[in-house]
Amino acid sequence: MKPLKTVFHVHTDYSDDSENSVDHLIEAAKRYHIDCLVVTDHDTVEGARALAEEAGPDLKVIIGQEISTSEGHLIGLFLREAVEPGMSPRQTAKTIKDQHGLVVVPHPFNILFGCSLRDAVYDIIDLLDLVEISNAQNLLPYPNHKAEQLARRFGFPGLLGVDCHHQDSVNSCYQYLAPFDGPASFLAAVSQARLVRGRHSLGYFFRSGWFVARTKGLGLGYPDGYGRNCGRSRGQLQPRPVPVRT
Repeated sequence: MKPLKTVFHVHTDYSDDSENSVDHLIEAAKRYHIDCLVVTDHDTVEGARALAEEAGPDLKVIIGQEISTSEGHLIGLFLREAVEPGMSPRQTAKTIKDQHGLVVVPHPFNILFGCSLRDAVYDIIDLLDLVEISNAQNLLPYPNHKAEQLARRFGFPGLLGVDCHHQDSVNSCYQYLAPFDGPASFLAAVSQARLVRGRHSLGYFFRSGWFVARTKGLGLGYPDGYGRNCGRSRGQLQPRPVPVRT
């Protein structure tokens, strides 16, 4: 059977820092011949569910979530319900497992945004299933190299994460997987994946810098379109838990 072009770590505008609408991502998937999108919004599964409902039979959607733990981010895949943010990494991973989901550590050694587990990842090695060995938002290669070393040392299959937040950035990296129908076959498919590595364009990084400067440095608020469905307009958005660094 034809392998599935699979894009992992996709953010919709149900994440506060993304402008990717569901319709835009469906159109982009058609344009780039993407067969599967793994949607991992910040602390919600609503965007993944919305995209799955609209995608149609030619686009597979995995329901995931990028969860803000007390020490950095973890990703759960094949979730039935959203995972509560703010718990410890171990408690978060166990909650994912309780749903028979897969536990992925994203950008484990990124130091720019303070959202990575870093050394705390070693405390949950026994609960991990997958490692994001390359993240297209890493401007420098060192965090990716260290993540790949982690995966090799402990024998975890590796995923390439596009971690896209701005429009027209969903095709920067991806993997071709054998067809799968659930967590176990997905895990087996990733272990045999053909990886197509890549990094976002310089324009993407300029947009990210502008976004951070506007929202955090200048205090001008979020640009139009970013996080339009994340709950901010409904007064439901809570600040993400801040990682505890000791």
